[in-house]
Amino acid sequence: MGVPAEVWIVVGIYVALALGVGIVMAKRAGSSVDEYFLSGRNLPWWAVGTSMVATTFASDTPLVITGWVREDGIWQNWQWWCLAAGGMLTTFLFARYWRRAKVMTTAELAELRYGGREASLLRLVQGVFQAGLTNTIILCWVLLAAAKILGVLFEVDKILAVTVACALALGYSILAGFWAVVVTDLVQFVMAMVGSVALAIAVWSGIGGTEAVHQAVANGVIRPEQLAFFPTPGSGTWSDPSFWTIPLVTACVFLGVQWWATDQVDGGGHVVQRISAARTERDGLLGSLWYNIAHYALRPWPWILVAVGSLVVLPTLYSVAPVTGRVVAINMDTGRAQVQPGPEYQPIEVDLVNVPGAMDDWKPGQALVKKGEQVVQGQPLSRTDPEAAYVVMARRYLTNPWLLGLLVASLLAAFMSTVDTHTNLASSFFVNDIYRRFITRGATDRHYVLVARLASVAALILGAVLAWANDRISDLYTFFLAFLSGVGPVYVMRWLWWRVRATTEIVAMITSALTASALTFGPRIAGYLSGEFSSLAWLAPWSKVSWERLGPLADQGDLTVAGRLLIVVSVSTTCSILATVLMPKPHPESLIGFYRRVRPIGVWKPVRTLCLDLLPAQDAKPILRGIGGGLATIYGILFAIGSYVLEKSPGEIALWTAMAGIGGVLVTTSLFQLEDPPAGEPTVPSGVPAKGTDDGGTDPEPTGT
Repeated sequence: MGVPAEVWIVVGIYVALALGVGIVMAKRAGSSVDEYFLSGRNLPWWAVGTSMVATTFASDTPLVITGWVREDGIWQNWQWWCLAAGGMLTTFLFARYWRRAKVMTTAELAELRYGGREASLLRLVQGVFQAGLTNTIILCWVLLAAAKILGVLFEVDKILAVTVACALALGYSILAGFWAVVVTDLVQFVMAMVGSVALAIAVWSGIGGTEAVHQAVANGVIRPEQLAFFPTPGSGTWSDPSFWTIPLVTACVFLGVQWWATDQVDGGGHVVQRISAARTERDGLLGSLWYNIAHYALRPWPWILVAVGSLVVLPTLYSVAPVTGRVVAINMDTGRAQVQPGPEYQPIEVDLVNVPGAMDDWKPGQALVKKGEQVVQGQPLSRTDPEAAYVVMARRYLTNPWLLGLLVASLLAAFMSTVDTHTNLASSFFVNDIYRRFITRGATDRHYVLVARLASVAALILGAVLAWANDRISDLYTFFLAFLSGVGPVYVMRWLWWRVRATTEIVAMITSALTASALTFGPRIAGYLSGEFSSLAWLAPWSKVSWERLGPLADQGDLTVAGRLLIVVSVSTTCSILATVLMPKPHPESLIGFYRRVRPIGVWKPVRTLCLDLLPAQDAKPILRGIGGGLATIYGILFAIGSYVLEKSPGEIALWTAMAGIGGVLVTTSLFQLEDPPAGEPTVPSGVPAKGTDDGGTDPEPTGT
């Protein structure tokens, strides 16, 4: 089926617009490093928040969510809905701290917060992590999503799809400084929202609405738990092991651990970049609030409805092994596999694609086994890709070519928005925290901007290489969540407790990354090494580690996402605590600069006594009220919309609506209370003598807790 000309026209208009904005803004973006990375720190709140929303609306997001709903159910979205708690912490507490710190990147905070050689090392480590690992992993899954979208909509192979996606993103990102990123984000957000809502309306109407969904549940096509907002417990009481099903334990880990364990708990790179670019503290706070409401409460349901609709009309299809044996060949590009029953038998050819029920746009495209694996008769060898269902639904139900063009352009807009952000962000870490700090000091702004553009190219190329080596977006997402999932407690406590040292952060980062990588890739590496080298045969048992003793944290002997998260958090947190306790206390005098600039709440008595000219830190009550009210608002709106669309009981709809209303009142009250004292330089109370940070005295021994 060919691509309508109208689709190409709409896509062409958008691409021309985006590139045009990049060209127009290139001169301003290249005038200084601050302009290139932070828009001169002059953005209003609505631009700050909308840019955050547009950036997190990546082309991969609807694909990942569709895969979650199809495989597990709506409740699986708690994997990211739980992060709203960290978002409210950022909004009502950390947003103001980040803006006061006046840093360009999260890594730069290290030297302001800690000072000394440890802090310089930490800044370098974080710069390498962010420039070379975390942002490139994000680019990897975004490029992978673009490949799937282009492959289905435009019927091109993965190589060509990734090449086209990289060419578009590269051309835009090297031209666009942060000013262009923000300007195009405003357009991209509108397009993306209109496109996703248009598709949701078309799909919901096309499948027959809620009545068709309920009929599919009655016919066994959709499992009832797939439509639940929360996973259903097993039989028995809460004290019975059977009560704690894998889905229930997973959701509890998301809600109880993941939100505070992630490295995004105090903002994260792309959020901090926009807060730092805000005109004032107030703009940073309001921008973060708008972002969290739009991101968690307003955007999910168009994607979820398309995913639910796909369950009605797109059954999961499999190819299966005809005999028990070993897979001697498998290639999804050709759609063929060979299974050999035994050494004395010829391999049996298997068609992986043309299975009963397959259609031109919906057929198995994802391999479930690898060459060399043993399979039993009837075992699935391939299946339809659950993440690709979103794009198939778009192709089927957006019959108006102009609307299809708008959706495609919105997905391209989402893709470019995320790519330009993370190439810009990766280059900011490289330039600000590695190149300018440790390699070449004192060069001109023009020189650093040129290096930033080259670094953007390198980050995108690395992301493309990683994308070529993977085919599952959700697997990359869950690994990324675990990769630095143990640093969250340290990131919170560095703002609240003077005892946290740079060493604490370094230990948390390294142990989290190593533990997550070992759990994810360790068995494969052990299997390969033990098979290839006889001297390493002792590694063979590690290739088949069983985690059955962990109960609902394991599934058929393999660690679940929740199980991996808990292990990573436990190891990282334990090592971080030991590092903090065993290392000497920092000198309070070394923290005066940070305390004066940020003025944090928490356990800072030894430092606060050296800064008596500052007003006491603000009462925590309005902060806590804002956090609680914000969560009530977000979840109230989210589930009120869901309850209405899925036609749940009027009482349930009223409950969620009331919760949103009460939350809104608490948020409004908190915002008014946080206005005083106004943001600005520290105020000196009358009668208190001013005290500088360099009074010529000697450093006393650290005291306090």
